Amino acid sequence: MERTEPESGNGRRVVVIGGGIAGSLASKSLQFDSDVTLIDPKEYFEITWASLRSMVEPSFAERTLINHKKYLQNGRVVTSPAVNITNSEVVTADGLVLGYDYLVIATGHNDVLPKTRQEKLSQYQSEYEKITSSESILIVGGGPSGVELAAEIAVDFPEKKVTLVHNGPRLLEFVGQKAADKAFDWLKTKKVEVLLNQRVDLSSASDGDKNYRTSGGERVHADCYFLCIGKPLSSKWLN
Repeated sequence: MERTEPESGNGRRVVVIGGGIAGSLASKSLQFDSDVTLIDPKEYFEITWASLRSMVEPSFAERTLINHKKYLQNGRVVTSPAVNITNSEVVTADGLVLGYDYLVIATGHNDVLPKTRQEKLSQYQSEYEKITSSESILIVGGGPSGVELAAEIAVDFPEKKVTLVHNGPRLLEFVGQKAADKAFDWLKTKKVEVLLNQRVDLSSASDGDKNYRTSGGERVHADCYFLCIGKPLSSKWLN
């Protein structure tokens, strides 16, 4: 393992694990008062609430993906996952050992993301092509991501058949009933088919058969699907 120390000599050593909203903001805010090291598996910060828009308009991502080094000019970026911590050090998957006086853990949710900004831009382009080449699209999950993606596709590609399947009794279960009903009614006006209280067996469609079976006995024809379900917290490695 390789032990490293900050070069700026600002005094307090602050290591931030996670380059999402919280981790990036903490790093940016502290960089001129401390020796800041940001540890993140990817080299960029993403404005995540714009990600679904980027799936139907890939050029939009040019403004929402920002390399960490662009805003962290007085700090250090380590592009590798953290795998272990002690009372004074952080160990990364690449074998770096970084000492700290203060540690910020802002790992958010567990998600597999491309390492480079260019790879992420290419991913959005691929998802866009997946949407444009399909006549019918299945969205699994009626939370914020599923509802927004269905809306983005319905607005930009009104000719496509969009079906949203959710295993709960209503959409957006974390908000009030009135807001959930409004989202449901709006999707219906855009001809999005919403199936509630049902699950989808994604393995039920063979290579030549694009019909997916639901737990309610219905069959949904779709040229492609997007899985929009919750992701676990990215803190299991701390156990």
